[in-house]
Amino acid sequence: MTMRGLFRGTQYAAMLALAGLLALGACQRQEGSEETTSAAPTDAQREAEIAAEQLAALGGPANAQQRAAYAGEFQAVGALGDVAAGEGAWELRLLEDYAQFSRPGLGEDGGITSEREYYEHGMRVSAGPLTITLMAQPCMLPNGVEEPYTASVLFEGVAYQGCARQGVAEGERPTWASVLPELMPAIDVCLQRARSRPARVTFASAIDEGQVSVRIRESNSSRYECIADAGGGAATVYEPLSDIDRRSGEGDPEFQRGGSRPGSSCVTEAVGREGETLGWLIADRC
Repeated sequence: MTMRGLFRGTQYAAMLALAGLLALGACQRQEGSEETTSAAPTDAQREAEIAAEQLAALGGPANAQQRAAYAGEFQAVGALGDVAAGEGAWELRLLEDYAQFSRPGLGEDGGITSEREYYEHGMRVSAGPLTITLMAQPCMLPNGVEEPYTASVLFEGVAYQGCARQGVAEGERPTWASVLPELMPAIDVCLQRARSRPARVTFASAIDEGQVSVRIRESNSSRYECIADAGGGAATVYEPLSDIDRRSGEGDPEFQRGGSRPGSSCVTEAVGREGETLGWLIADRC
């Protein structure tokens, strides 16, 4: 073979090797792309994306007149599915210091509210795991009734859309104990830390990063705040509270776990989602 033929053969072999490497790289990129696109976003990722879109729609800071449109309490409703087919509707009660989100057959969620954030096109506030957005825009309910506000409740990666109005209907109002069953794992862990028993829970609410804040009044009247895992894994904090450190709604009601019925006329049985007895709720109005 001549030198020229040898050189051409070497060039051809090199080109074949380069083509093979390029094909392998393309396959690897395609496989990596498929793995990336096949991974479904988490609830947290979906919530972050939706929250960013909602925040952009709210515009800049609100003036005094715009802030006034979102003062007070609100009640909102929205369809979970086909209401006519009996799939029901969700309901939100937004108070000054607490919010309760109810879904038929799916329980209740909520918590104490953060400071309200006011914008030129609406208001946003968080309450436990909920992010609530209200906008002063006409909203039509499935029954044909028009409400003056649109409402969105962002929860577990889903934005529940509905209509809202100012004011909450008279009747039983939500309290911190409205979501008691979901708080029980953390409450049980915290009650085990009490030294003077029987102890009562005066307030509990979900906080950030999968934790629950539980306030306890021991039988000697000393008060403590406990921070525990929402799943009941462990209590990381159990520290005394001063007499002036009280949350809005704290103590109304108090919750006593299990045992015999307390000797008070304002006592109701606390039950779980399956109808099991959790303990007793003692209102402070008696």
